[in-house]
Amino acid sequence: MPPSPSPSPPRPARRTPENARKKAYKEQTDVTNGRRRREAQLLQLRKSRREDTLSKRRRDDASSPSTEPESDIGPASPESDRPSSSDPPPLACATDADSNKLLGIINGLKSENISLQLEATIKIRKILSVDGNSLAEEVITADVVARLVELLSSKKNLRGPQLQVEAAWALTNITAGTSEHTEVVTNAGAVPKLVKLLESPRSNVREQAMWALGNIAAESQRCRELVIDHGGLGQLLSQFNEHAKVSNLRMATWTLSNLCFGKLPSKSQTKAVLQILQQLLNSIDEKILSDTCWAVSYLCNHGTDEIQMVIESQICCRLVKLLMHSSPKVVTPVILALANVSAAADCQVQFLIDSGILQCLLKLLTRNYQKCIRNQACMTVSNICAGTAAQIQAIIDAKMVPLLIQLSQHGESDIKKEAIWAIANATSGGSPDQIRSLVGDGCIIALCNALVLSDADLLYACLNGLESILKVGEMEKMKDEAGTNPYAVIMEECGGLDKLENLQGFNNDAIFEKTIKLLESYWVEEGSEYEAPKDPSPDDT
Repeated sequence: MPPSPSPSPPRPARRTPENARKKAYKEQTDVTNGRRRREAQLLQLRKSRREDTLSKRRRDDASSPSTEPESDIGPASPESDRPSSSDPPPLACATDADSNKLLGIINGLKSENISLQLEATIKIRKILSVDGNSLAEEVITADVVARLVELLSSKKNLRGPQLQVEAAWALTNITAGTSEHTEVVTNAGAVPKLVKLLESPRSNVREQAMWALGNIAAESQRCRELVIDHGGLGQLLSQFNEHAKVSNLRMATWTLSNLCFGKLPSKSQTKAVLQILQQLLNSIDEKILSDTCWAVSYLCNHGTDEIQMVIESQICCRLVKLLMHSSPKVVTPVILALANVSAAADCQVQFLIDSGILQCLLKLLTRNYQKCIRNQACMTVSNICAGTAAQIQAIIDAKMVPLLIQLSQHGESDIKKEAIWAIANATSGGSPDQIRSLVGDGCIIALCNALVLSDADLLYACLNGLESILKVGEMEKMKDEAGTNPYAVIMEECGGLDKLENLQGFNNDAIFEKTIKLLESYWVEEGSEYEAPKDPSPDDT
């Protein structure tokens, strides 16, 4: 006998939290790998962002911050301090002669004469400014780092700030290297001294110190905690003031985003950061705005508590508006942040809907945006479809279902899968009336076409969706004089039954059992039992 109709089908879980979709599976089904795959997809953009934000930044020799910048835009410097044709070129290939020169430079660095110290520090900085310089490793292993850290505290005459900048610049480029190089710098006690430099009255000194701290923060959670434990977060937040130069604000925002990559130690610190980020989201500078959005995205990745704090700070409303920003460098972190919010609690997802996110998502999916942006937009829709009946209705009212059907058939591979997830979630959690509407838009065919996929998680979600549809079909069957389930008929006509029967050979117990349940419930006469195809015996061949 077909199962009795259920007007309130179980809702599918969203796919980012730790318990994503566990309840949708039987106990014997291993969902850990599938959940991790989904989490990995959601975080793919954030991880790739390391090439821009969380990767180290090496400062080349194109400009020097050794004297106070005269321009508000970028770390500009006077022409007199830029390398000239008479300057000796950086040592790019280690020879015996070069090693001897390096020894002389190190002796100058250890001198008590500030002029010799400054000259030697500049030469070391130039060596370290060339990526791949074979002498860089010798510099790092020659006990130079400890001396550079000492020079961060230099206050001798008017050349002290210039020496501080050069020493910080050299340390910046060392920390732009390997983890081992960064560890040498932190073990030498550089972090508290760099944090102290954030109190300098010279903006170029503060900027270079922030750069070094940003590289250190990009290394690991331990390094981020080291910066915060030495007061780096508080000093960094103090850089955001009405007198700050644009170049300093850019550097401070980038460094702050690196610190936000890890979970902040306390709610009070998170609130203080959010107050600054809220102001920065109104910046007209694209670099500042982009890094601000990345910082918010990282915070939203830490859990529902941080997401709720983001919502309470009114940042989400601004993020929704920024979805329509002209630059993909801004839209990318914004959609990633909102995708994280869409995977949170129902009330937090509802805030996004109330902020008008659906119309923005519709535009992202129908216009010529980058694939990564459209993919995250579609994932956000699929997470909303895993919500309440009211949230599913909002998707229907926004006329998004026909678009999802189209994307499930003709979209690029990743986007196609997200569209199928959205359809499966909506049909699994929708009310009977909503399922009828979804069927009218063509969801049965879309789900049946997906039964050939190899993704076990997605297959199971599609089977759940089809089961919900067939249950509603039983309600329609009672109204039909012929006593036929109209939705089962549609499945047969579009080839869905054949695909369903083929799933009996799928190597997954949960999918096999769900398949047999559907076949026995809707396509086997009462009193009979569905028999799975048997492997041919040797006698049959």
